Amino acid sequence: MIAVSGATGFLGAHLVCRLLKKGLQVRALKRSDSNMAEFEYIYSLLFINNDAKQNLTWFEADVLDIPALEIALHGVDEVYHCAAMVSFSQKDKDIMMQANVQGTANMVNLSLIHGVKKFAHISSIAALGREKSGVHVTEKSKWVESKLNSNYAVSKYKAEMEVWRASMEGLNVVIVNPGVILGSGNWQKGSCALFNMAYKGMPFYTHGVNGYVDVLDVADATIQLMDNNIFAERFILVSENTSIKYFLDETATQLNKKKPSIEVNKILAEMALIGSAIAAFLTGKKPNLTKETSRASLNKYYYSNQKIKDKIGFEFIPIKQTIAQTCNHLLQQKKTS
Repeated sequence: MIAVSGATGFLGAHLVCRLLKKGLQVRALKRSDSNMAEFEYIYSLLFINNDAKQNLTWFEADVLDIPALEIALHGVDEVYHCAAMVSFSQKDKDIMMQANVQGTANMVNLSLIHGVKKFAHISSIAALGREKSGVHVTEKSKWVESKLNSNYAVSKYKAEMEVWRASMEGLNVVIVNPGVILGSGNWQKGSCALFNMAYKGMPFYTHGVNGYVDVLDVADATIQLMDNNIFAERFILVSENTSIKYFLDETATQLNKKKPSIEVNKILAEMALIGSAIAAFLTGKKPNLTKETSRASLNKYYYSNQKIKDKIGFEFIPIKQTIAQTCNHLLQQKKTS
């Protein structure tokens, strides 16, 4: 039996579906208030019929609910820990730390207790740290305290420390550090929202650079690492390092929209940040732009994917292909909605 935490989320849903495609028995963990819409949409993209669901069991278990997790992990051989909170709002710092750090500690602790044979932790390139703009990052890069590290990055770094601790205690673990994950899902959340923004018209761009990867690559690479019994290692999952401008230009082209034409510099970014803060104050909603996201959009980060290529010969989907496929799914949904 394979357990997947965060199974109703973007990556978790894709991962569950990839496991089901292999004919495996999956116990999908979700919170009691989880919205199933994203999972159902992703499932409909990857399966023509519902036959695969005969191998799928849903189980309500928050990563902070130890009694529920005790039952959820009973009889489980493998765990894929995808559940995590992603926020760049200062107000969410404490709850995010609890969910990502303590939640991960609970998952590995109970995995040790229940004799789980394999544990895959979905981390992030953010957990590798960002000391300064322009650096080239590998799996050997050391965490350095820096104002460029978001609260989310700190939470993922500390979560990794829990996983490495469990590894020292005997749990077979592998950690993957995906870049910005692209693909089809809830068009109102995360990276999927970037495509929806481009569809509505995005006039602004920056020359910031980051690592991007297809969601299917993240799922498949993680599964292959587990199948190959590769433990006590971490792997960067990035297809390409590319600029935000390239991503937005290519997305606009695929959606038949106008390419962004207004470059955002530090001054404009500060103005946008102030405007977002005022709007949030007046509406009571979370700001669309924060200091962390504004800073990240202007900096350049480069990540190496050589290790996983050398280890298992993994080949990534080109980002241009990912963008084209994702835009096609968005356009199809727009036609039917």
